[in-house]
Amino acid sequence: MKFNTNSILIVFGIIALAIMACFPVTLIAMPLLQPAQPNPNDSVATVQAIVTQTMYAATLNAPTSIPATATPVPATSTPIRPTNTAVPTSYCDWVMFVKDVTIPDGTSFAPGEVFTKIWRLQNHGTCTWTPDYDIVFHSGSQMSGTEMQVPGYVAPGQSVDVAVTFTAPTAPGHYVGYWILRNAAGRLFGSGAMADETFYVDINVKNLPHGTVSGALCYPSEFNPPMTLYFEKAGTNESIQFSIPENQNFYSVLPNGKYYAYAWAPGYNLEGAYTDSNDLMKTFVVSGGQTTADINLCSWSPYQHGRGQ
Repeated sequence: MKFNTNSILIVFGIIALAIMACFPVTLIAMPLLQPAQPNPNDSVATVQAIVTQTMYAATLNAPTSIPATATPVPATSTPIRPTNTAVPTSYCDWVMFVKDVTIPDGTSFAPGEVFTKIWRLQNHGTCTWTPDYDIVFHSGSQMSGTEMQVPGYVAPGQSVDVAVTFTAPTAPGHYVGYWILRNAAGRLFGSGAMADETFYVDINVKNLPHGTVSGALCYPSEFNPPMTLYFEKAGTNESIQFSIPENQNFYSVLPNGKYYAYAWAPGYNLEGAYTDSNDLMKTFVVSGGQTTADINLCSWSPYQHGRGQ
């Protein structure tokens, strides 16, 4: 096929028009086809919106706050068991004071009067007391008292009466003498938690008007053994004692007052008393400067006498 000049020009013209027709469209479409660039202002707004929405959601979903209340918990006292068990204290030589058998505390005596104090003591230790144990002076006013042997053997738990004879001082006043036990090895021991407490005699010495009392002992034997004579002031626990040697009646000086009279023979466990027809002890009166005679102690018995009028 033969192409003339006109045909060629027409073809190129169509091609040129086609190209020109496509170029504006491309220029116009290129900005539209490029990816959109983010706007900084839009990003900030977006973040703010997200934060706002999150905070709002957290507010809606947050649990309701409940005020804390302090609920008191009752204290419980749980006993704690001791880890160490206490061991009872015990000593070989140990005294327990039982009572004053004679001369209650504060008994009054005339100057120079002789009296015998008797204490009842219990062996509170674990060792037996023997006659090698002594009652010895410790401190205070000795009042001419001398050490005495423990009378016999005293096993743990047993009691014994121990006696010391004293002479009241010549000067009026209050006097206390402290005494203690001594074992065969020479160690002193007493009562109390540490086995070191003393027992004592406590008297008052007064210048009092005195009278005289005399009488017989009427002991039921050929001779009178050594004994202790007691004058007990009626209505009180006060008493005055005298040591009576063998084979001797008595003649004593006493303060004014009303008294009972009795004697005790410790080696024979007999009591003699001044009694009425009912075998009850009867009273007699001592007056200053006068002698009360015939106070005879003729009722002897292994038992103590009751008090009459």
